[in-house]
Amino acid sequence: MRSLLALALGLSLQAQAPLEPGPLPTRNMFTLLQAPMTYQPLDPRPTGRGAWQFSLTHVESNVFEFSDLIKDHPPAWLNGRVTLDRARLEALGAAYPQASFLFWFDEQISRTTLQVRHGLTDRTDVFLELPVERHGGGGLDGPIEAFHGAFGFGQWGREEVARDQAVVATFRNGKLDFLRLGPSATRLQDPVLGLVHQLRASERGGLSATLAVKPPLANAYGTFRAGWDVAAGFSGWWRPTPGQTVYAGAAWTFRGRGNAAYDRLDYRPDLGAHLTWEGRRGRAVQPFLQLYFLSGFSTPRPFAKLHEGSLQHDLGVHVHLSPRAFLTLRYINNITHHENTDDASFAAGVTVKI
Repeated sequence: MRSLLALALGLSLQAQAPLEPGPLPTRNMFTLLQAPMTYQPLDPRPTGRGAWQFSLTHVESNVFEFSDLIKDHPPAWLNGRVTLDRARLEALGAAYPQASFLFWFDEQISRTTLQVRHGLTDRTDVFLELPVERHGGGGLDGPIEAFHGAFGFGQWGREEVARDQAVVATFRNGKLDFLRLGPSATRLQDPVLGLVHQLRASERGGLSATLAVKPPLANAYGTFRAGWDVAAGFSGWWRPTPGQTVYAGAAWTFRGRGNAAYDRLDYRPDLGAHLTWEGRRGRAVQPFLQLYFLSGFSTPRPFAKLHEGSLQHDLGVHVHLSPRAFLTLRYINNITHHENTDDASFAAGVTVKI
């Protein structure tokens, strides 16, 4: 009898439809968005009373962005694969004494996030995110340049400086305001706590309210401590046909005051949103495409587009390992090119529900 029950249970598990992964937990990895909380899509469907869901995601993000003034009027010495040290960066800033704020960001950010989600009730989940980050030069500059060359376009600055550097520099009125050269050790970042509460649901769709809070426990780049950040919004899903699911959502992020170095960057509240298509025809491998939008996160400044919106995409596949586990592989790139996002990212993650 026990063997028959075990066999029946195994067959029932095999017959289960695989987990529906939901929207991708994309995060804008731009250098100036490492300290504050920024929008991340949340799955609108509750996991179920008493259920636990664990996700581990790793992202490698290449950031190569700088103020428009530097690109439009570069100094004559900035060419030929220059290695940027402190002296050269001081000379770079001195070339623009009229600029109240400039930046040069060239780094690779490695971020690993553990998300734990638990069903308090049939309609309400709570979650906790614990991220760690490492900043360095990485190895994506070469592949990105090769990709650009294969399609006949380039990005100014990549051939002017040495590859795989780690440079984070800001300037004010011709002088260095902040500088971090070289890699940094892996450090725990601010956690995020939140909840998802289902407002309505049917066989073909549903809508949930979302709330997230980020307490200020860590200093980004060892210097910038954010305030208490809160995001509130909605997340929904719709199944137009059995072979596909569409997700959409938006949230407003309210940013508290941080320390003096953080507040000088003039952060403001912003709006984030996502639109996701997920193919459901295959049971083992399912493709997806997600658009991810952020409104401007800082006040208007000359020679920068930090106050303008950005649009990025996720493209990839979910590979179902079992009815309760799946692997996600994705490529993230920016669409708007406003110098306020990471250039390109590659991510992999695994999710398990128990």
